[in-house]
Amino acid sequence: MPFNRDKVEQWSLAYWLLKCHENFFFKLYFRTEIVGIEKLPDNATLIFAPNHQNTLMDALAILTLKRDFQPIFLARADIFKKPFLSKILTFLKIMPVYRSRDGFENLLLNDRIFQKTLDVLQNRNGLVVLPEGSHEGVKKLRQLKKGIARIAFQAEDAANGKLGIQIVPVGLEYSNYVAFRSNLLIRLGEPIEVDRYLELYRQNRAQAYNALIAELEQRMRLEMINIEDENYTAYLTILELFSARYIKERKLPKSQNQKFQVDKKIISLLDRLKNTNASEFEEIIKNANDYGRIISANGLSVKLLPASSKNLRDLPIRLLLLLITMPVALYGAVNNAIPIAVPYLLSKKFKDVQFHSSIKHAGALLLTPLAYLVQTLVVGFVLKNIWLALAYLATLPLGAAAFYLWRREFFRFTSQLSLRRFRKAKAEEFDLVNHLNNQIYRTVTGLVDKE
Repeated sequence: MPFNRDKVEQWSLAYWLLKCHENFFFKLYFRTEIVGIEKLPDNATLIFAPNHQNTLMDALAILTLKRDFQPIFLARADIFKKPFLSKILTFLKIMPVYRSRDGFENLLLNDRIFQKTLDVLQNRNGLVVLPEGSHEGVKKLRQLKKGIARIAFQAEDAANGKLGIQIVPVGLEYSNYVAFRSNLLIRLGEPIEVDRYLELYRQNRAQAYNALIAELEQRMRLEMINIEDENYTAYLTILELFSARYIKERKLPKSQNQKFQVDKKIISLLDRLKNTNASEFEEIIKNANDYGRIISANGLSVKLLPASSKNLRDLPIRLLLLLITMPVALYGAVNNAIPIAVPYLLSKKFKDVQFHSSIKHAGALLLTPLAYLVQTLVVGFVLKNIWLALAYLATLPLGAAAFYLWRREFFRFTSQLSLRRFRKAKAEEFDLVNHLNNQIYRTVTGLVDKE
């Protein structure tokens, strides 16, 4: 096992096997769609620069790009303090970067890391740097740190411009940061050739850093949902209300990238409207805020709106189907309790919600094969029949899928039930929320059709 950092850039079979295992579980957790993979040049020296909203999952997303891809990640040095953890992180091809807060005496250690970074880039492994420096669960690009520019220029300059380093802007768009089977769109932008700024770097490093970071920021914004307006929540409400319905009614492709394109268009139109027709913009924002308040106060599901009494009539049938299929769901839940419940309970210990998906994913990654193995051995020992034990093993992932589908339908049923109760208890607000939904949709559709 390559715990030696001096060999971190070398291809590792053990790492590759773990990566295949991890990628399977990652794509099981997130429905992953990748756009722009053809933009990656062959045999190039690449530094990937994704936006950072969802802790560890953002880094793991980059691992899904190519099957044999073994990039090196840079992370803050304080997580390397414990020797055993440091070895594990090194095996995972993560290297430390020391900051002034780690002590000025430790900054000298960055020289060694830089030398190893040169080996990584010369070996064309690929380097992953999260240029925002820290994560935050907002759909907005925050100010980039200059570390990525410093690494790229120092490496290119040390190689006398022969490495041909290209920085790849990456946009990560999550439909939900935590929920299992939510969507993740990975968009790769046009790579930036670092050597275009190399002469400027040799003349004025500060100007070169600023120029490269400015271009990287511009290209990253193109590949991600970036809401800079102060009415952030209202924008999100409008996108959630509008895009899926518009795609369905216009019979557009039902892909994540299609929704991304519609979302980007709406954000652009709203930004423009704010400057050209402030009164209409303020009306849309007011309606979105009023709509959002009603939704939040009454715990309503946006996916069920606009609603009518007609689409709430199938509740008895849904309840009957849930009751009929409950035994299968219970079987799946009980026999997958360890890989499902343990990571879930562990995630609740973290106040930062952005850590929840990472904990759940890592827990399932480790506990699922272990639990399946132990449970199968126990069943085989009790029944004294290997074939029955293997048959039991085959039912475990099927049971997990059955439990997931049953749980999804159960929450849909309870959401419909809540909406029905809301309609009976607050008929006027029910009519108002439908009216606001349709009003916002018609107004935004009008903006799109004017283009």
